[in-house]
Amino acid sequence: MASLFFSPAIPADGIVPAISGTHFFDEVHRMITQFSSLSTLELKGADLTVAQVSAVARRSDVGVALDAGTARDRVDRSASWVADNPERLAAGFGTASHRRTQRTADLQTELVRFLNAGVVRKESSLPSGYAKASMLVRANTLMQGYSGIRWELLEAIAKLIDRNLIPKLPLRGSITASGDLLPLAYIAGALTGRKNVRVVTLEGDEITATEALKRVGIGEPFDLKAKEGLALVNGTAVGSAVAATVCYDANILALLSVILSAMFCEAMQGNPEFTDPLTHELKGHPGQIESAAIMRFLLDGTTELGRPTKLKQDRYALRTSPQWLGPQIEVIRAATQSIEREINSVNDNPLIDVDRGVVLYGGNFQGTPIGVSMDNIRIALAAIGKLVFAQFTELVGDETNNGLPANLSAGADPSLDYGLKGAEIAMAAYCSELQHLANPVTPHAQSAEQHNQDVNSLGLISARKSAEAVEILKLMMATYMVALCQAIDVRALGESLREAVKQAVVRSARKTLKGFCEEELICAIERRSVFSYIDDASGKLVPELRAAVVEKSLRQGKEGDRSAFEVILEFEEETSSALREDTVRARERFGRRELVADGRRTWPVYEFVREELGTAILTGEEVSPAEHIEKVYEAMEEEKIGKVILKCLREWRGAPPNRKPASSD
Repeated sequence: MASLFFSPAIPADGIVPAISGTHFFDEVHRMITQFSSLSTLELKGADLTVAQVSAVARRSDVGVALDAGTARDRVDRSASWVADNPERLAAGFGTASHRRTQRTADLQTELVRFLNAGVVRKESSLPSGYAKASMLVRANTLMQGYSGIRWELLEAIAKLIDRNLIPKLPLRGSITASGDLLPLAYIAGALTGRKNVRVVTLEGDEITATEALKRVGIGEPFDLKAKEGLALVNGTAVGSAVAATVCYDANILALLSVILSAMFCEAMQGNPEFTDPLTHELKGHPGQIESAAIMRFLLDGTTELGRPTKLKQDRYALRTSPQWLGPQIEVIRAATQSIEREINSVNDNPLIDVDRGVVLYGGNFQGTPIGVSMDNIRIALAAIGKLVFAQFTELVGDETNNGLPANLSAGADPSLDYGLKGAEIAMAAYCSELQHLANPVTPHAQSAEQHNQDVNSLGLISARKSAEAVEILKLMMATYMVALCQAIDVRALGESLREAVKQAVVRSARKTLKGFCEEELICAIERRSVFSYIDDASGKLVPELRAAVVEKSLRQGKEGDRSAFEVILEFEEETSSALREDTVRARERFGRRELVADGRRTWPVYEFVREELGTAILTGEEVSPAEHIEKVYEAMEEEKIGKVILKCLREWRGAPPNRKPASSD
């Protein structure tokens, strides 16, 4: 089915067509593969993707070079035209554009000087990965030959990136209207050797800009020529670079939320009927259709579903999860497409059209696509977080989790094991903050620069807030994955304990009652959740078993050599003793069990959390939930979750053909 949000690769000319064709999973698969496999990125002024930007931002081993064969000629032509016509670019800036000067090179130096107006102390500087990505995007957008900048400056940027020598940029101070003027001025300052600009090495040391240039073989800082200062600072590279990393994460987290919703269905013993293709085809939204199809694929063959005692219809957090997640996926894909356009766009001012010999004054520096896309993506992230929180709270509540203990406590003494109660409180805090961040940034723009920049996008601010939202959602996802694995283990423990209880009761009945009433006793055991009595089976379960024996005895008038009272009393004592011993042994056996793949397609998530990260079921003893949650969160920060997603869906072949019946005339 054609889609409004599934984006093809950007063509060589850098112009992105209307979105059509591929599926969400295919796009995420491409992103994850591109991120992990990238070794050297050759910039050419087109084809740059959010995955490549993210890889350069987060991986110090990715090399960066310029594709001279593709782009150098057009860059040189533009720079030569400016060198031959400097008087055409002698105007001042902003509200001072009426001023003219013949000292066009000095004008560029002054531009960089007055824009170095931010604060770049440790706590108020842009994270180095974002600064590195900003340099990458700026170089890419300047390679299209409309900016009048020398090739040597672009080469210098690429060399600094390649050696992981990254200038410190101010975290705040950009309105992304005439581009990201302040932070980009610090990149320009690094190239021109400004003394106030500090460059951070891969080891975290700070060096001068001049020293950084020397380390990449540039003996002296650059003296900017006409237009070059503007080319460097007057663009949207910082906002779009941060936004690119946000989009990369958001796509992965959206697909992960689909997988975890399927895993939630398994843990809750839910009814997979909600994934039936016809339901979603009748609604018609592509994100919903694919979400449901992926869940159906993941749940195919799962044996843990559908106990007859549960609700006929699951609660909305499960049953409507495709309808909830589908629109968020569509928003995220649309935002990703917009940002991929932006990082391949020419967005400085003025633009040089060498073929026509004209200088074009326009407004491509306005970062509205960034601000709007990031506001929208943040709402989508908040909605995903809301679903995760709803599923989590249902999972840890003993009134809603279909037979699991409150807080998913797995200890033998629930009075001393509060399980994930603290994690639930943390999840409420995360979700609240995430919902607050969903408030839009773009409506808060203030008129700036003597009312010349009277409307401005706030693109970088919105991207930064979206990056915060991503980190909070990662915290929620990490906590949720620990809870899901705990629920699966507790469910398995419950089955082991239930089987031990049955065996103990049957053995006692055969010994004392001569096998009388076995069927009724088993029914009494099955009627209740094992965790509702297992901490005190003698006090909570045995009285019900006694009642079952008494009822059948009265109904059948059973008599024997001894009084019924004596037999029942002996049964109670024998059963209580057997339950104490057998349940202890069952817990011990469960603790020694080997984890074996059981055919679930969500198994890679469980295997990742339990085996790769070395976690185990929480039982209220020494290990805290935080110790497990932090392992999962750190693994997500290290980009390990992408491989887990692909492993879950390695046999996925796409949504099934449309089964919607044709309308009759």
